[in-house]
Amino acid sequence: MGNDTADQLLDSAERLVIERGFNAFSYRDLAAEVGIRTASIHYHFPAKGDLGAALMRRYTDRLDAALARLEGRTTSEAARLTGFVDLYRATGDRGAICLCGSLASDLATLPDALRPAVSAYLERSITWIESAVRRGRAAGEFHGVFDARALAESLVAGLQGALLVARAQSSTEVLDHVEAIVLRQL
Repeated sequence: MGNDTADQLLDSAERLVIERGFNAFSYRDLAAEVGIRTASIHYHFPAKGDLGAALMRRYTDRLDAALARLEGRTTSEAARLTGFVDLYRATGDRGAICLCGSLASDLATLPDALRPAVSAYLERSITWIESAVRRGRAAGEFHGVFDARALAESLVAGLQGALLVARAQSSTEVLDHVEAIVLRQL
């Protein structure tokens, strides 16, 4: 069993967390989906907390890569922020919610080692947005009177919530509303 199996397990686990929540699937569910024995999952991820930690590492790596692409694509902070919203829009277009958002809804019942990774992911997003807002303000691109940190927190919270509403209503239009309302402050 190599990395292909571990990747398949992570792909399936990510889908199950997004669809059901972290606590609503078992290794038995995961084994049936991937077509292996439950004991084989334990080889790669001895405990479900290990699986969750690996999911968050991979998800955070994807975020870091996406943010690096946004940084390299343009010098406009407004375009970068729109690109950030587009990351969420792509998730909503798939009818999905953010893995981190799903995990955050289960935070009180997650394994202790997994909780800081969820918080760190959200903080990474907030800090990146805050930095983009500050750079845009310093460059004269943004002129609104607002607290950069509060705006960043509002954008992340709004987008996380918008994905839930979009899923329930089968429409991503709410993401447009969040983007317009929050970014109008700039």
